[in-house]
Amino acid sequence: IGPPGPTGPPGPQGPPGSPGPPQNRSKSRHSSLQQVHTLSECPLLNITRMESIFGTWMQDAALQDDEKIWAAEHFSGRVVREYSDIAAFQNDSGTSIDTKKFFQGCGHVVHNGSMYYHSNMLNTLAIENALYHNLRYLLPNSKTYFKLAADENGLWLMFASSFDESMVVALLDEKTFSVSTYVNTTYPRSKAGNAFVACGVLYVTDTKDTEVTFAFDLLKEKPVNVSFEFRAPSGVLAMLSYNPKNRHLYLWDNSYVKEYEVRFLTDTLNL
Repeated sequence: IGPPGPTGPPGPQGPPGSPGPPQNRSKSRHSSLQQVHTLSECPLLNITRMESIFGTWMQDAALQDDEKIWAAEHFSGRVVREYSDIAAFQNDSGTSIDTKKFFQGCGHVVHNGSMYYHSNMLNTLAIENALYHNLRYLLPNSKTYFKLAADENGLWLMFASSFDESMVVALLDEKTFSVSTYVNTTYPRSKAGNAFVACGVLYVTDTKDTEVTFAFDLLKEKPVNVSFEFRAPSGVLAMLSYNPKNRHLYLWDNSYVKEYEVRFLTDTLNL
């Protein structure tokens, strides 16, 4: 057998191969990229004006098809108004509900058909080392010792530590109505104006509620480098809450009930 001959010319291109497995391009709602980036330049909606400077308005974010609105005026009382939708709320066409026990502060939330609130006359949830006496509020601007929040991860409770007066956030187990996890942010309550939780991240405003100056990832238990302007320094911001159902912030701002649109980092990265 002789030596091999020279290499021949390349043959025609073969048929295309079968496609590989699809790539998952979606990002988790709870990833670090899902941090609040900024707010729209002006309120998305001025819903209505209330009589009281202090109060809370709520929507059940856990029930997707529920359009009901609940409102509790003032920072202490036992009457909550229920409205069928936003239009009924604006027309004050609702019914009154007696909570039987006085609520304290402006940190209530409605979640999965129940209203959660702080009452000095109830003792149903054991909280370790909480500061809640002698007007040493977690959030002085809204006269709130305990603030509840609902986001994509569930139900959260914010309070001040009786040890060092730093902000502590607890993840609640709704079924057993107990604390699943405590997270100490080490952020002093004296620097906080108001706060909300979105996608597992705590956001805290300054004492004048003009900008978000601190953020803390509650799932990874570490600070997040986020800050942005929030509102003009005028009046009392009694309530600030995030609704994961429509990704809006609900405000009770100097007697006006408002909504702000939230923009996330993922929104800007995907443009």
